[in-house]
This record gives sequence, structure tokens and C-alpha cells, in this order.
Amino acid sequence: MERISTSGARPCGPTPKVCFLESPTNPQLEILDVAAIAEIAHAGGAKLVVDNVFATPLLQQPLALGADVVVYSATKHIDGQGRCLGGVILASQKLIDENFHNPLRQTGPALSPFNAWVMLKGLETLPVRVAQQGASAARLADVLTDLPGIARVLYPFRKDHPQHDLARRQMAGGGTVIALDLEGGKPAAFRFANALRVVKISNNLGDAKSLITHPATTTHQRLSQEAREKGGIGEGMLRLSVGLEDVEDLIEDVAQAAKAARG
Repeated sequence: MERISTSGARPCGPTPKVCFLESPTNPQLEILDVAAIAEIAHAGGAKLVVDNVFATPLLQQPLALGADVVVYSATKHIDGQGRCLGGVILASQKLIDENFHNPLRQTGPALSPFNAWVMLKGLETLPVRVAQQGASAARLADVLTDLPGIARVLYPFRKDHPQHDLARRQMAGGGTVIALDLEGGKPAAFRFANALRVVKISNNLGDAKSLITHPATTTHQRLSQEAREKGGIGEGMLRLSVGLEDVEDLIEDVAQAAKAARG
């Protein structure tokens, strides 16, 4: 998606109060133009909320692009070691005071002191972890592209990504997650995932361990097949979250799994 012209743009249908987006998206890694969508939302009097989990706070700053609220699953990169559940809401002090402070205070969805401490400790190593994970992901994406049996690889900073230019414009790195489509659909995808030795099967992401999941039967299994196909989530798609293992070990692992996937 390239930058959208907002000249003369008007909201469609009932005027919304909130617009929500995720970029990069899960699991297709589509990139949405946050600045352009913020202009459209604000023109209609709406606030823009951005789920920034895949980009992490280091690789994309939606508030600087015009978003009003940014949300994170802190369980992912911020903890980054599968220890604690948690979430983060970022916004101006005024917006937090007017919209979030009282509901949070009255309903109590607060982290325990220990979990909060774990998250804070995770933030100390976040830049180092994301840098290595991103470098490994970029290299793995290149390797996967050349492996027989892999129909398509999606990684935002590869030149063949549909929104490569936009990703380069609003992100500081391609991220830690790769999407790949296997020739042979679901059976090939399952053979690939089950053959992995270093990479583990899990629907988490942003972890120190490399993790892979089959979105059509896990994270997006409640969607109809028609909805999944419309969203580009095929039966042969896998989502690979790259961890901190030695990249040569990961390359060897995906290469042997690709061979096994071909039967």
C-alpha cells in the first residue's frame, strides 16, 4: 500500500470514533501507511489506535507518524523469553487520563509487581535481541527464497515485498518475523514444521527461541476459509518468528525441513 491521498477524503458510512490497524499485519506482514491513515481518521474526527507488536518500539514509532494510541502485547519482544503475560497502552497523558485511567483503576487489569519487574528487565536487552533477531530474519528470508518447494517468502525489507518502499519509509528494520508459503499446501507445511529440529512449534512470537506456527489452524483458525483466502492466509502458509540461535544452525534447520516438506 502506497501513501493515500487524503484530498477531499470523507469517512464512509457512520462516522467512526476509533480506527484500529496493525502494521506489519499478522501473519501476512502487510504494511499499512500509518501517517496516511492517521490523516484520514483525524479528518473524520476519529482516533487512530495502532498495534505495533510486530514492528516493536525500536523499528516503528506510530505516535510520531500521527497515531493517537499504540498497543503492545508485552509478552512478545518486550519480555521476549516466554515468562510473563502483559500488555502496554501508550498515549498522551491527556488521552490516558480521559479514557483509560478510571477504567483501569476500577477494573484492575494491572501487572503484578514481579511481572512488571520482568518486563522492565526485558526492556534492558530489547535493542540487542531485536537487532540480532532482525539480522537473522533478513538472512533467513533470503535463504528460504532460494529453497526448492518454497512458493513465496514475505519479509518487509526484501525488495520483492509488495510494500517494500513503504516499509523502508516508516520502519527502521524489517523485523523478526517471516511469512512463507509452501508448495503443496497444508500437508507440505506440516511436513516442514514437523521436520524442524532447532525451531519449535508455537503460536507465540518475539521470543528468544525461534518459533513457527501454521496460522490457518492456529491463530486464524476461527476465520472461515473464504475469509482466510481473501486475507491471503493460505493452507500452505507458515509464520516463522526468528530467535537468538546461531543463524547458521537456523539456515541448516530450514534447509533440511524444506527437503522433508517435498516428501
